[in-house]
Amino acid sequence: MMPNRTERPAPAGAGRPGGGRGPGRPGGAPGTGGPGGGGGAPAGGGFGKGGRGRGGTQGAFGKGGAGRGKQRKSKRAKRQELEQMSAPSLGGVSVPRGDGNTVIRLRRGSSITDFADKIEANPAALVTVLFHLGEMATATQSLDEDTFALLGEELGYKLQVVSPEDEERELLSSFDIDFDAELEAEGDEELEARPPVVTVMGHVDHGKTRLLDAIRKSDVMAGEHGGITQHIGAYQVTHNHEGTDRKITFIDTPGHEAFTAMRARGAKVTDIAILVVAADDGVMPQTVEALNHAQAANVPIVVAVNKIDKEGANPDKVRGQLTEYGLVPEEYGGDTMFVEVSARQNLHIDELLEAVLLTADAALDMRANPNKDARGIAIEANLDKGRGAVATVLVQSGTLRVGDTIVAGTAHGRVRAMFDDDGSALTEAGPSRPVQVLGLSNVPRAGDTFFVTADERTARQIAEKREAADRNAALAKRRKRISLEDFDQAVAEGKIDTLNLILKGDVSGAVEALEDALLKIDVGEGVQLRVIHRGVGAITQNDVNLATVDSAVIIGFNVKPAERVAELADREGVDMRFYSVIYAAIDDIEMALKGMLKPEYEEVQLGTAEVREVFRSSKFGNIAGSIVRSGIIRRNSKARVSRDGKIIGDNLTVESLKRFKDDATEVRTDFECGIGLGSYNDIVEGDIIETFEMREKPRV
Repeated sequence: MMPNRTERPAPAGAGRPGGGRGPGRPGGAPGTGGPGGGGGAPAGGGFGKGGRGRGGTQGAFGKGGAGRGKQRKSKRAKRQELEQMSAPSLGGVSVPRGDGNTVIRLRRGSSITDFADKIEANPAALVTVLFHLGEMATATQSLDEDTFALLGEELGYKLQVVSPEDEERELLSSFDIDFDAELEAEGDEELEARPPVVTVMGHVDHGKTRLLDAIRKSDVMAGEHGGITQHIGAYQVTHNHEGTDRKITFIDTPGHEAFTAMRARGAKVTDIAILVVAADDGVMPQTVEALNHAQAANVPIVVAVNKIDKEGANPDKVRGQLTEYGLVPEEYGGDTMFVEVSARQNLHIDELLEAVLLTADAALDMRANPNKDARGIAIEANLDKGRGAVATVLVQSGTLRVGDTIVAGTAHGRVRAMFDDDGSALTEAGPSRPVQVLGLSNVPRAGDTFFVTADERTARQIAEKREAADRNAALAKRRKRISLEDFDQAVAEGKIDTLNLILKGDVSGAVEALEDALLKIDVGEGVQLRVIHRGVGAITQNDVNLATVDSAVIIGFNVKPAERVAELADREGVDMRFYSVIYAAIDDIEMALKGMLKPEYEEVQLGTAEVREVFRSSKFGNIAGSIVRSGIIRRNSKARVSRDGKIIGDNLTVESLKRFKDDATEVRTDFECGIGLGSYNDIVEGDIIETFEMREKPRV
């Protein structure tokens, strides 16, 4: 047997000096050595033992604390080494790969660490992989859906970021709570008739609150400031329909913003919408907006033509105007009920309630099961100094009782007391009953769902997990919504088949002309073009909210967004386009529908630097010692070199940027730096280095 490379043969019986217990014993007896060496091993076989001994040859085994002998690996180290050897390498790191069909489900706002736990990989390795794909992220940073899709495709996984509904379903299933309990088809014997839920919408000062005041036969407006609704109210009234007392629940909103806010959270609250239009004013901008919001939610509409007692009232004009927006009265052969009322004179209020009940019976299945735990929607909530968090909730199914433990969004608690709209205390509330609830830990948001849990501990845990999920989702970059450039790809992937547009212009004639021209575009089979809202004036936050809910593109013709609207649209990922020529807008929409529209880019200068001295480096090539003359010099940006006014090097990249000996990401005006342009070395003193980037050019 050949001697080990780390061992050196020793003469038989010879002990190496150095502070051991004594010289080696001849004749094959074990010799011991101290720090200086090990005992010699005879030809007949002995055992050398020393602190730093090198051992012996055949039949001699060196054993020491710092010996050069090969250390034995643990089972865990061997297993990890085997896994690393079997895992493919990407970007210099080893990562377990999928087969291309493995589906990984992640919650909104998940991080690289969450993904790594799913595939049993090292988070640092995934960070490196993502870096090689051109994305910078930390292991704990929340990522958006597109970034996860890019990473999953590279590693052979199909990543699915679960929707809010699926996320809620998985969260509740972990607590053995059935998310779809209220959606399941229950036996007819378990279902009972419930009151319809009606939302009153319309233009400002058209009499919405006064109409509700007439319906309730009480002075609701006395509590309002300046006659304008300051909060969301929910009320229930009784109407005798064909000899039977029927209840109707009304929700009075401050315009349609709250209606859309609740829709944005997935809350289906309203069964029927009453559109209030003043007979003397006719259709106004907010009337159209309220109508578009109701139609986008697929809610049946009953039109209340108010103020018929005023001079100049023309109900027929209102009917004609609303016909243009798809609301055709029954007397014109349509299916929309129009009722002429006067809230001030209390005229035809019963006919309006009758129309609501007839519409509900004809178009909706107004039944629910009251014999189970309550579920519903938070309509509004506020913090009262004396009573704490007060939430107005609408029970949609089941029965809510005092003493029940509920969770509403990120709030939880035990129902200490319940009150109706008159302030009377209640002990229980059935389906479609609005009540004020006391006892929540904090204030929920409008549109948050609530349900009853078995105990307070479960409610607290669900609320805490919801809060953590919302926090992670807020940290994640917002998902980019549909834009004109990616519309064709979204259609091909089956994600969408309708291009929703919101048109805003400076004059109504231009908006109507643009809408008519767009609707005449031949969009082809399987694709639809739909204008969900049109209006005159600047683009408002409400336009962006509507585009957010319905994944619409906003087209502005000779108008600009109002204050802070552009920031909101960017945060929500809403695509806004501005045009001054009508044909340019038509061409862009047509090309988007045909999959031909590509983004246009323009060059934007970042900064310039003057080369003062050139440093030669065998490792990095020539380094330009420069001073920044204007703007900023940014690492990894595009660059060009000019000499005496002529460009001598173009389409270069600033591969390295230093301030003295430290790396820098950017250097500003009047500061010195070292610039490395990779393999480009034709740099002399006096050259000008210009950096730039390509940005998407806005269409005008």
